[in-house]
Amino acid sequence: PGEYHWMAGNFLKYGAAEADFGSKNAGDLPVDAHHLIALCAPRLVFISYGIPEKGDAKWLDQRGSFMAAVAAGPVYRLLGARDLGTSDDYLNEPMPPVNVGLLEGHLAWRQHDGGHTDGPNWKYFIAWADKFFRPSPAAR
Repeated sequence: PGEYHWMAGNFLKYGAAEADFGSKNAGDLPVDAHHLIALCAPRLVFISYGIPEKGDAKWLDQRGSFMAAVAAGPVYRLLGARDLGTSDDYLNEPMPPVNVGLLEGHLAWRQHDGGHTDGPNWKYFIAWADKFFRPSPAAR
């Protein structure tokens, strides 16, 4: 059971070069990351990344994850929640610069200049979450 701590065992067939069912890769998956993010809507989602130059793995695909967040935006808006505030053009929407967050919506994105850790984004996450969970002074 501990052998597949990152992925379900069934996911491994999408990395098979040779098997009874043939060869499969990630392009054969019936879903993509933007579908998973959209399934969270309208709930709060904060997507946090570091940079590969400081040790965040390149296979994590920071650009692709940003594209997935942009592509999930229409579902957030459909359900009455705020998305990243970008266009819907996930292929051409520029990523924000490192250390600049898109933190106004129910869906948020921030890439810090550290490595493979969420630590540098904690203060931004807490301030972002605070806007949704802390009652306004008028409501107290």
